[in-house]
Amino acid sequence: MAEMTQERWNEIFRKEKELYAKQRAEQGFCDRDVWHIAHWFYSTISPMLKQLAEKGISYAELDEKGNRTFSDNHTKEESAVLAKRWKDTLLRMAFLADEMDDDKCSMNNPYEEEWQRVHKTFEDEYGLMGKKLRTEEEAKREEEVGLYRWRGPEDDPAHGKEYKKIMDKYSAYNHKISRYQNKCKNEFFRLFSKHFWDLWN
Repeated sequence: MAEMTQERWNEIFRKEKELYAKQRAEQGFCDRDVWHIAHWFYSTISPMLKQLAEKGISYAELDEKGNRTFSDNHTKEESAVLAKRWKDTLLRMAFLADEMDDDKCSMNNPYEEEWQRVHKTFEDEYGLMGKKLRTEEEAKREEEVGLYRWRGPEDDPAHGKEYKKIMDKYSAYNHKISRYQNKCKNEFFRLFSKHFWDLWN
C-alpha cells in the first residue's frame, strides 16, 4: 500500500472541496452539510443574520418587550430607536448561533490542556486504546473477535486515580458547557420563530 504523503492528502482534500462546492451550486447543500445539519445551520445562519443586521435597508418594528408592532409617522428619533432595536435583535440571534458552535463558544473548558496532556502521556506509554496493558489472553481474544476494549488514562497502573480526577473534572465542565449551549439554542429558536417572517431585507 502506497504511503499517504502530505501532497496526496492535499489532493484528496482539494477534490473533496471541489465536490462539495459543486454539490452546493447544484442543490444548495453538500454531503458534508447533511452529515451534520446542526453545524451547517448555526454556521450558516450566523453570518447571514450579521449581514442582515449591518446591511439591511429596512427593519421590523418591535416594542420595548421585543414584540412586533405597527405604526405610522415615526419621527427621525423614533425610527432610529426602532432600527437599533431590530439590529440588536438580529445580532443577539447571531450571537446565540455562534455560542452553539464549539469552535466559537465563549465558554472554554479550563481542563482541556490537562485532559490533552493526560491522554498523550497515557498513549505514549501504553499505545492507542492502551493496548500494551492487555494480557496475552486478552490480546488473543480481542484479535479473534475483532473487538477491542477501550483502556484509557484511568486504567494507568501508576496514575489511574490521579488521571481519573482530571477526566472527571473535564467531563463535568463539558456538561456545563452543553447545558449553556442548549440554553442558547432554546433562546435562539424562540427568537427565530418569533421573528421568522421578518427576516427579509
